[in-house]
Amino acid sequence: MRAADPKHLLRAYRDLALLDRDDQSCGVVDDIEMAETEPGIWEMTALLVGPGAWARRRPRWLTALLPGHRPVRVEAADVASTGSAVRLLKKAEELGLAKFEQRLLRVLGTN
Repeated sequence: MRAADPKHLLRAYRDLALLDRDDQSCGVVDDIEMAETEPGIWEMTALLVGPGAWARRRPRWLTALLPGHRPVRVEAADVASTGSAVRLLKKAEELGLAKFEQRLLRVLGTN
């Protein structure tokens, strides 16, 4: 996706659900990386997912509870389509997604 204003790109992707190749939910887009590919034209280059991507959006105390987490970076080339959700070309495990959620479920004893 391309846009003249980087804010439009951010609004288009942020907080969308991620679905892997098998239509399994594997997170939510927390932030994006973008680049100016032509003068005045911005393009999404990667999706950032997970607690490590929360630093700019969440209260500092919440981010401090989850030290050492790095965002999972999903390359734009791994995105199949975007609509009400972002559909990915690979399985969540191949991209390193849903690890935090899986650990949390183990801690809570529900998995």
